[in-house]
Amino acid sequence: MTQINPYNFVPLKSDKPKRSNGYPGKLKLHKDNYSGMLKCTLEALSPLISIDQRNPRLYQLIGNNGKPLKFTSGAKRGDLCKVNCFKFLRNSRGQIFLQGTSLKGMIRSVYEVITNSCLKLVTTIGYKDITGHKNAECNNPHNLCPACRLFGTIRGDKFHCQGRVVFIDAFLVKGNLEPEPPIANQSVSSKPFCFLKVLSSPQPSHHPTYGKKGQRNGPIAGRKFYYHHGKDTKFSVNEHEARRSIAIEEYAPVKTRFGFEVYVENLDKEEFEYLVLALELYEGLGHKIGLGKAIGLGSCRITIDRDQSFIAKGSDRYQDWNPTKDTTWYSLKKDKKKLPSALIEILRLNKDDDTGEIGYPSDFTNYPNDPIDARGVFGGNAMKGGRPYWPDDVATEPPKEPAPKVSQDQEAAWLKEIYDDKLVFVDTQGKEIKRPRKACQSKKKLQEVGAWFILWGPSASKRVLY
Repeated sequence: MTQINPYNFVPLKSDKPKRSNGYPGKLKLHKDNYSGMLKCTLEALSPLISIDQRNPRLYQLIGNNGKPLKFTSGAKRGDLCKVNCFKFLRNSRGQIFLQGTSLKGMIRSVYEVITNSCLKLVTTIGYKDITGHKNAECNNPHNLCPACRLFGTIRGDKFHCQGRVVFIDAFLVKGNLEPEPPIANQSVSSKPFCFLKVLSSPQPSHHPTYGKKGQRNGPIAGRKFYYHHGKDTKFSVNEHEARRSIAIEEYAPVKTRFGFEVYVENLDKEEFEYLVLALELYEGLGHKIGLGKAIGLGSCRITIDRDQSFIAKGSDRYQDWNPTKDTTWYSLKKDKKKLPSALIEILRLNKDDDTGEIGYPSDFTNYPNDPIDARGVFGGNAMKGGRPYWPDDVATEPPKEPAPKVSQDQEAAWLKEIYDDKLVFVDTQGKEIKRPRKACQSKKKLQEVGAWFILWGPSASKRVLY
């Protein structure tokens, strides 16, 4: 089976980051700049783990013969095999959460790509010129790349530019961890829930992967992102295979949701446009967060609740103690055309449809020395990646006209989006309804996004009338 590397790179642009705009500061809200709060939800699209590293417990691995496992080679040969077991991260109140710093780092990585910013966290030792993308070149408040200008940067004791976007911790708001905690006074098994596949540390010195076109001592391949494996990924191994692994006590399953806020201050129009794009992306794309990205964990989707968010311009903030809410801010989201094709390939949620196995080779001692192509295949020659399932069109608001009257065996719904193979409607209760596009009885020109349709009842749900 074709081996697909679990990560790939978005190549650096040939032009240098634009560092002409100075740091705007936080003392004065500019007239046309945006400030406020974005209310967000993060939904797990694959199992998600954010481990609490403060108090892991040790577990002695047991072999199939019921006896304790021992190391059979290396410096630990003959020693008992014990692994660390981790719980999901909780705060002092016992609340399950994802750290705001993790969210910020995840979004900043995307923002750096789409704004052609510097490489904030990357090892470039052993690689040639990275065309002005070194973070060290953001060396004073008047010479910052777009990402450092927005998210902030510190240069030792020389200067400190505070970020103008703040990510609050994301708390569990829907669903439960698996396995669910035991009831009071119930005995707890000392065996962990599962043992993870081996997680390898980054190897930037491996030039076939990290070097552009696999070159040794050449340019770096670019910015690193992990592929999505799908919601049914196998991320665990049997206990007797877990000598180099770690164990987890619990995880957040698919469809679990976390809620958080993003506070923005003094963002100009372009900064705000790109931030909304980096946060929410578009249908068919997803983010990665937490532990185990390389083995399929951590895929997630972020959505912004427009009704609960509050954004105002600086001019409104100064005119009134209760500034007027800007109701047009969501329309400023940058178009998906601003997403580089290489980033779209890596972040697309249908990557698991590709023919091949996503993951590290089973034998780490014989890691392939072939470079990876645009689709992550070792030794492949693809120049372009795949595409997500883009909808043909998306309606963000319901029709202005009222819903048509229907009989008891019918329902009214408006057409939200059209895919190649399905239509997505929203009924009068706000529930999404999916119908096969091939079952539509109306002419194609009548499949108008944002218009009301009459759907037949459950007994003939595939028929769509205009």
